[in-house]
Amino acid sequence: MLHLQLDRQRSHHPYYLQIMEQIRGAILAGHVSRGFQLPPSRQLAIELGIARRTVVLAYEELCAQGYCESQVGKGTSVADVALLHVAPLEHRTTTGLPQWLVGKTPRSAVPEGEWQPTLNDKSISPQQPLICFTPSLAQTNLLPLKAMQKAFQTVMQTASIHLQGYEKNNGHPELLDAICHHVLSNRGITTSPDQILITNGSLHSSYLLAELFTPHGGGLSYGVPGYLPISRNFIKKGIQGIPCAVDTDGICLTEAAHLARFHYVMPEHHFPTGVTLSPERRGLLLQLASQQDALIIEDDYDSEFYFNRHPLPALKAAEYNERVIYLGTFSKTLFNGLRVGYIIAHPEIIQQLMDLRWQMDGGTSLILQLWLAELLKSGTIDHHLRRMRVHHRKKRDLIAQYLHRDFPHWQWQPPTGGLQFWIKLPPKQSALKVVQQCRALGVNVFSGHHYYSSECKQERDHLILGFGTVTEQQIHQAFSQLKNLP
Repeated sequence: MLHLQLDRQRSHHPYYLQIMEQIRGAILAGHVSRGFQLPPSRQLAIELGIARRTVVLAYEELCAQGYCESQVGKGTSVADVALLHVAPLEHRTTTGLPQWLVGKTPRSAVPEGEWQPTLNDKSISPQQPLICFTPSLAQTNLLPLKAMQKAFQTVMQTASIHLQGYEKNNGHPELLDAICHHVLSNRGITTSPDQILITNGSLHSSYLLAELFTPHGGGLSYGVPGYLPISRNFIKKGIQGIPCAVDTDGICLTEAAHLARFHYVMPEHHFPTGVTLSPERRGLLLQLASQQDALIIEDDYDSEFYFNRHPLPALKAAEYNERVIYLGTFSKTLFNGLRVGYIIAHPEIIQQLMDLRWQMDGGTSLILQLWLAELLKSGTIDHHLRRMRVHHRKKRDLIAQYLHRDFPHWQWQPPTGGLQFWIKLPPKQSALKVVQQCRALGVNVFSGHHYYSSECKQERDHLILGFGTVTEQQIHQAFSQLKNLP
C-alpha cells in the first residue's frame, strides 16, 4: 500500500522528485512488490492536488531507473527489482562494504592533528551562526557573472567542433596560448604551449609530479609551517621529506636540504605566513639547484593578490629556469571549485606528464578550458583581479586596524599579499583555547598548528585569519565580539 505525502514547504525540492523518492523507497523497503499497480496518474494528481504532468514525470523517472515499467493501456506497475532490492532495510545483517574491507578501510592520508580547515568543519555546531575567517578561499559574490555567462555562451555557440574532442594533448591550444600571453607575461615568464600542461589544480599537479619523479628517489625540502598536502603527495610516494623552518625571509634551507633532489617553495607568498622569499635566498636556491642537479617546484600561490607592491618575478623567470617547475592555478582567480591549474616545465617533462595524465583521466574538460581562454582573451579575468585587489586590500586594512586596537599583545605583520593574517600569540596562550573562545562568541578562526608536520617541534601557538570570504560588515561584527575575549 502506498501512502504519499508532499512536503509543500520544500520549495527547492520538486514535487515529482518527492513522489519518485517515496515510491522508490517503498519498493526498496519491500512494502510493494513486483506487479503492484501504481495509481493512475490523473487519480494521484487529484488526490495530491497537483498537475497530472508532475505525476507523469515521477513515473517516467521510476521507469527510467528500472523500478517500474509502463505499458500502453495497462498503466504503470512495479518491475522485477530483484537485482536492485537485496532485502528489506530492516532485515539487512551486513554493511554495504565488502566483508574483506570491513574494519580495514585505509587510513586517512592526512595524519592526525594535521587537518586542513574548510568551510565544512564538522566541529562547528550547525545551529551556531558563525562568521568564518576561513583561509585559502576567495570571495565569490563579486564574480563578474554576466561576463562569465556571456563567455560560456560564446564557447557553446562557436565550439561545437570541439565538443566531441577526446585526444591526447597537454591542453586546448586556445587556453595554452591565453596562458602564455595573458597570465605568464605578468610574472615575467616567457614560454611556449609545449611547455605547459593543463591540470585539475595545484594538488593534482603535485600528484602527477610525485608519480613521475618517485623512481628517481631523493629528498624533498619544504617549508613549515606550510601547505602540507603537496609535500605529502611526494612523501607518500617514498620520497624523503625534509621540513625546513620559515622566517621573515622565507624558507631556511638546512644542511640536509642542500642535498635534496627537489625543493618545494612558495616564493611570492608563502602559505600560511605570507612572507616573500628574499632576493638573496632566491639566488641561493637557484644556485643550489644548479650545483646539486636538483629541481625547484615553484608554487606561485596567491601571486595575483598583492597590495603594497607589484610581485617579484617568478623563479621560473630567472636565468636558470629549466631547473624550475612552475605550478599555477585559476582556483583563487575565480573560485575554488573551478579546479583548473597548469604546470610549466621543460617540454620533455611535459611530454612524460602528458603520457601519465592520459592513463589517469584523459585530461581536463575542454569546455572549461575554452571558457577560461575566452575569459582571459576578453580581459574579464584581468579586470576582475584588479577589482578584487582593491576590495581585499580594504578588508586587510580594516582587520589590521582592529588587531592594533584590540590585541596589541599579538604579533603579526600586515600581509603584503595573499588572503590571510598569520598571528603569533603570547607565551602560554593556547591557540586551540583561543579558537574555542572565539567560536563561543560566534566567530570562527583557525589554529596554525594544522600547518606543521607531525615531526616538526617548532612553536605552534599561532592563529590564522583568512579574509577572502568575509565582508567588511562581517569584519565589524566579528571584532565587536572578539574584543570580549578573556
